[in-house]
Amino acid sequence: MSTESDTHSHPEDGVICPKCLLSNSTTAAFCAECGAPIGMIATTDPIQHIHAEGFAYRAAVDGPPSRIVLIGMWLLFGPFALVGPSLLLSLPSARVPELVAWNVASACALVVLFRTTRNYIVKSRLAHDRSA
Repeated sequence: MSTESDTHSHPEDGVICPKCLLSNSTTAAFCAECGAPIGMIATTDPIQHIHAEGFAYRAAVDGPPSRIVLIGMWLLFGPFALVGPSLLLSLPSARVPELVAWNVASACALVVLFRTTRNYIVKSRLAHDRSA
């Protein structure tokens, strides 16, 4: 007769990756196959937290994003893309470091928004052409 403690002590038990469904060890913070954060310890370390956030951004930019991901990326990065150019006109020229920082952030936001939107449009067209 098997008890609950016996079922959780088998070596084949592990953490299932929500992205690729690979069974990983119970101590793994990230999937060995796709790099997705798994388990509760994936974001406790500051470096692992950065890696987990980066995985989310890479997944939105590289893969075929869904409509909700596209909207979320525009909500997250849209203000940065709009604020940078408007600061060129409003801040005095004596505040050059702030202008440079905001324009770099604005340029990065524009790149992320462009790639996410382009991937959404291209992947949507490819999926539509395959189904037709």
